[in-house]
Amino acid sequence: MKMKLRKRKRREGGQSAVEMALTLPLLLLLIFGMLEMGWLASTRLVLDNITREGVRVGIVATSASANTSDVIDRINVMKPSYLKDPLTITVTYSNPSSFRDGDITVVTEYNLPPLTPLTAFLTEDGTFHLRSECTMKMS
Repeated sequence: MKMKLRKRKRREGGQSAVEMALTLPLLLLLIFGMLEMGWLASTRLVLDNITREGVRVGIVATSASANTSDVIDRINVMKPSYLKDPLTITVTYSNPSSFRDGDITVVTEYNLPPLTPLTAFLTEDGTFHLRSECTMKMS
């Protein structure tokens, strides 16, 4: 009878530690992945908005040379302070000889470093390459 009681009172405290050790890495990867994807989506939305605002400045231009610098200046002014690295901004006109008769296209690119090293494996070289493009008719 005492043998049965001893078997029932066996300690099982180590079981929860083993289960935690097995599930914790997956849980952390899931949580950090969600944070990273939210950060990535938020930054992409910001990049889309500042690119669109740059194009809006560009469609009311009077000269192509001044227009290009105005677009770049506006985008850089609107760039949030947490984007530390410089943006790559390209301004092109569909009709360069008479820029008022065509479209203006602005492409903004940014290399976003990951928030956590756990999600760096999602990229080829350790950074997320974001690109935003917007085209509007010149008015």
